[in-house]
Amino acid sequence: MTISYRLYDVFADEPFAGTPIAVVMADVLLDDAVKTRITAELGCSETVFVDPSNPASPFAVYNGQGKTSFGAHTTLAAAARAFELGYGKQAEGYSEYLLQDGGLSVNTFQDASGHGAGGLTLFARHFDFTTDRFVPELSDIARALNTEVKHLAYSRYKPRLVAVDTPVLVVPMTRPDHVVAARLDTGQWAPLLSEIYATAILLVAPGSVGGRAHFHGRLVTPHYEAAACPPIGSVIPEFIAYLCCCEGTAIGTHTTSIDRGHPAARQSLIHIEFDYRGGQQAKCRIGGNVVLMAEGQFVYP
Repeated sequence: MTISYRLYDVFADEPFAGTPIAVVMADVLLDDAVKTRITAELGCSETVFVDPSNPASPFAVYNGQGKTSFGAHTTLAAAARAFELGYGKQAEGYSEYLLQDGGLSVNTFQDASGHGAGGLTLFARHFDFTTDRFVPELSDIARALNTEVKHLAYSRYKPRLVAVDTPVLVVPMTRPDHVVAARLDTGQWAPLLSEIYATAILLVAPGSVGGRAHFHGRLVTPHYEAAACPPIGSVIPEFIAYLCCCEGTAIGTHTTSIDRGHPAARQSLIHIEFDYRGGQQAKCRIGGNVVLMAEGQFVYP
């Protein structure tokens, strides 16, 4: 039995950045229990498994509890491995691969623009969204985040509740350093969200810590340490929906980027292109660099 793996840093412009995701391939079928144990052994939050005997749908994702759904990071890792394995179809200037897992079907791409060793890896989505202007007062938000009201909201950007996959309270701040400095008072979480339902707060500010993005973002929930900068790939659809519903967003195609983290934490850079035609629908392409960090084999009986 041969079980090989590759470790990637996803949404990373350099090694030891982004989010680490492992992709595992075996020459025999592995049951769910073994996949779950391998995931725990690798220490990643999620691991992608490749089943070469199932060419129509070879990829699946597991976490410490078992099989789970694809997210932004695992989609990019699976797509990068698919292109390495030659699963993609060649087109002019890019390769395309249809990632399928059960009822999931996602178009993924890898361009030849020179971003990273293999090109920028992207996936496409078309989604509906909902939005609500009824949100907590700025003073209550500032109190919960241990910041000042003057650091919240600017220009046409105001707090909004948006939902695509999950309801998220998007809170704009004036500068990236205010995003980094914010500290959630977990005792204020329930009072803050007592009249709305949101699973997380996404803090965003114009500019970036590293100077490479249009926005800086940080995901805040009571499940993370106060100073944590967890991955934000899971809420990028909500961020796009937020941009769509902001006053002054023109009908048409928009390109932007958002980073997260800082020099003392793992930094990610996410590239975004979205089509907005009015209403509460959008099409988007979300992408980033996928850096191969390690490869090896398990010695497994």
